[in-house]
Amino acid sequence: MPSGELYNLHIGHTNRVNVIKATDQDKIFSGSNDCTIRSWNATTGVCDHVFKFADPVSDVAVSLTNNFIYSASWDKMVRIIDLEAKKVIKTFIAAKEAIKCMLVTENYIFVAGCDSVIRGFNVESGE
Repeated sequence: MPSGELYNLHIGHTNRVNVIKATDQDKIFSGSNDCTIRSWNATTGVCDHVFKFADPVSDVAVSLTNNFIYSASWDKMVRIIDLEAKKVIKTFIAAKEAIKCMLVTENYIFVAGCDSVIRGFNVESGE
C-alpha cells in the first residue's frame, strides 16, 4: 500500500470523536461526543459493540491484562467496563468538573480536566 493511501473507514459515531485507543489484538476503541464507546475490528472497520452513556466520553484506556476499558466522561465519572461481560462493573465520581484526560497505570487512575487539579485513585478500591 503506498504511503498516505486510505486503508479503511470506521463509520458509526454520530458526533465528534474525542479519543482512539488500539490494542495489539487488532481492536480499536473510540470515545465520542455522541456519548458512546465503540469497539472496532481494526482490519475490517466493523464496529462489534457499542457502550452507550448519558454524557460525552472524553477518554478511554484499555487493559488487556484484566480485560477492562476505563472510561472518563464529561459527567465527572470514571467507569470500569468488563469487556468479556460487556457491562460496567464500577462507577465513581472522579472530579469536580468535566474530565478531559485520564491515565491508567497498574495501580492508579489519574484524571484531569476543566479544573486545575490532577486527581489519583487506587484502581482496586477507587479511593
